[in-house]
This record gives sequence, C-alpha cells and structure tokens, in this order.
Amino acid sequence: MAAQVPKFFTMVQGFCRCKRIRSPWTISVFAGIAPLGVWLAPAVAAEPPPTSSSSEASTELADPRGFYASLGGGASWPQPLRFDDDRLGPRLPIVGHVQADQGFSLDLGLGYDFGPLRSELSFVRRHASIRSSNWTVGPYPVEARVSDPQVGSNSVFASLYADLPVNSRLVPYVGGGLGITALNGNTTTLRRGTLSQTIGGNEGGGGVLGYEAKAGLAYRSSPRSDLFAEAVYQGAASRSQGSLDRSAINTWGFRLGLRYRFGRVHAAAAPQATMP
Repeated sequence: MAAQVPKFFTMVQGFCRCKRIRSPWTISVFAGIAPLGVWLAPAVAAEPPPTSSSSEASTELADPRGFYASLGGGASWPQPLRFDDDRLGPRLPIVGHVQADQGFSLDLGLGYDFGPLRSELSFVRRHASIRSSNWTVGPYPVEARVSDPQVGSNSVFASLYADLPVNSRLVPYVGGGLGITALNGNTTTLRRGTLSQTIGGNEGGGGVLGYEAKAGLAYRSSPRSDLFAEAVYQGAASRSQGSLDRSAINTWGFRLGLRYRFGRVHAAAAPQATMP
C-alpha cells in the first residue's frame, strides 16, 4: 500500500495543475486523503456488482387458478330474420323479412379457472334497432308498422374455454357454451287497404336453446386482472308460436372486457444469481 501512495499523490498533483488549483492547502488535503483512497480501493474492487435478478423481486404473475368475474361489452351485428305465418291458409302465406342495425351487447360472467380450462356462467344482453321490416301476404306486398323499433334478447350460457398461453401474459383462448335465449320482440301490424293483421310480440314459454362460440386474446395486466378482446358468434334455435314460425337467430360480435380474479396471489420465485 505504501508504494501506491506516491503514485496516487502524483495523480492528485496532475489533477490540480490541470484544474489550475495553486493553493498548497488544497493540495495537502488531497494528499491527506490519499491513504484512505488506497485503503478503500481493494475493498471496492472486491465487492461484486449487484445483479438485476438478485436485487429486484420478480413480479411475474401468480397462478391464475380460482374464481373470477368478468365484464365485457361491444358491438353486435344481427343477421336477417324470417317470419312465416299460415293463418290465412296456404294460398295467402304471410312472409316477413326483418333486419336490425348494428347493436350493442353486454356480457356479465362468473367463472372458475382450472389452469388450462375455464368454466363460466354468463348473462348476455343484446339490443338493436330495426332497420327494415318487409312483409308480403301471398303475392301482395303490405304495409308494416312495428309497435316499437327496438329489439333485443336475454341469454344465459354455461361455457367452457381452453386457454393457450403464448407466455406469462399473452393468452389466446377459444370456447363455447349452451344455454337459453329469450327474444324481446314487438308486434307488427300488417295493412292492405281496410284489412289488417297483427304479427309477433314477445316470445313466451321461457325461451329457446341458445349457443355461442368465442375466440379471443387475454392480456394478464396484473396478478388479479386480465384485459381481453374477443370475437363472438351467438345464436338461438328457430321457434314456432301458434301459426307463426321464426327462423334461427344468428349474430356476430366483437367485445372488449376485464376479468378479475379472486384467488390468492403468490409472487414467483426470483431467479438465483450464478457465479461467473
């Protein structure tokens, strides 16, 4: 160490000349701390630099298994519906074609994540406005007036989904479900001259078989929450009510949503530092 002191003092003198420090007192102060600098140098050199893996706790997402709740909403595109009514006999069939505009859908769900699979019970509300309602009686077109230009449906589904994780945060998924769908319709009054007939209304009897399929991508934004975007197909079986037959319901949609998990959060173990 004694051999290193003159060398350090020489460096201090050079620094003082470079910076034009002429005061003997200042030079003496630098020289006085030279042994301290030489004594600390080996200790500093021997201390290994901290590594990011050992100094920072891992924030990787916890095991997602457990109960969760989800909320999603977005656009829906209903496909045309056809209505057939034979109340006037086979020579004067009543035929209607109804098309709704782009609507809105809301999806509320409660599920359980088993790991690669998820089960979910959900309620889906769809709502749209009627764009056109065209009817004929036999070969004759008739005037159609709807009581309310709004149409919608309420559905309950029991669904199963398969998660296909790309990494710890991005998780594509596919799935589908079965349930019950009830159409909230309206009455349509058909007029030709002085003659009129009333068609439709809300469907009673507890609804019909409903079904849905989804394909989406989830982003695990935190240990408890997922953000997701999904494409949705939703349908319901055809129905006969009295003399009126309705075709099957088919709707395409796109939704954005949030999934919140209620399970325990376990921080992932930090990776061990390795010796060089």
